[in-house]
Amino acid sequence: MLELTVLVENKSGRDDLFPANGLSFLFEDGDERILFDTGPDETFLTNAKILGVSLEDITNVVLSHGHYDHAGGIPALASFLEKAEVRPNLICHPDWMVERYVGTSVVGKQMNFKKLDAGLDMASVSSCFNLIESREPYKIGSRFTFLGEIPRSKKFKGGGPFGVVKDGDTYKDDYLYDDTGIVWEGEEGLVIITGCSHSGICNVIEKAQAVTGVKNIAAIVGGLHLRTASVAHLYEVRSFLKKMNVKRSFACHCTGKWGIAWLPDNQTICTGSKITFV
Repeated sequence: MLELTVLVENKSGRDDLFPANGLSFLFEDGDERILFDTGPDETFLTNAKILGVSLEDITNVVLSHGHYDHAGGIPALASFLEKAEVRPNLICHPDWMVERYVGTSVVGKQMNFKKLDAGLDMASVSSCFNLIESREPYKIGSRFTFLGEIPRSKKFKGGGPFGVVKDGDTYKDDYLYDDTGIVWEGEEGLVIITGCSHSGICNVIEKAQAVTGVKNIAAIVGGLHLRTASVAHLYEVRSFLKKMNVKRSFACHCTGKWGIAWLPDNQTICTGSKITFV
């Protein structure tokens, strides 16, 4: 059995828990305890304490991508784990620390309006984590797999640029090639977990199926980044999920009300939610 505890999401389901614009999940299946994303700051630690959830013995931390609302809590986690007896693995794509912005070029001059990366450096992680950077799938225990870099299929509309990334002295469109997820293999099929699905949820699903060799999908969980998606894109996602016979969906965070309205039978989750899968 897999148990999910939502430590941070945009909304809270309890008055004593703190929402934040971001995402952080704890996954436990009896063998592994995995922290997936950290939200924007230390809020996930505060909520874990309120919920009575221990994070001191976590052996693996997985980052879906390097945006501040998913990786911003890494310094707080590093400080929290300074005296821990075991250094957890920090598993992520090699591009997770690149410099990112919402910006545009005006008369040949770059104008950046908002910083999107978490502002991290190697010093902030090297002393408290065993850093595992991989573009390839990485097995975590017997049932979890880090998906690695997600191919962008031309047959799907997802996976376009979002903001810009600094490349030396210039800037280029950011396709967030570090955007990824994890998958858990259960009795009812795959539980596919994603942070924002910048690479496109259809692409994420196909990668999870290819990596595991399993076609049945028990659930998808996480942000799908559909809040401003076109009708054509939403129809494509809805049709694909129905074609794949996805049994349950728990889309949240950046999916948006507009995106959720198009999903087949989506179930609401928020800060403090607990869900189990088999």
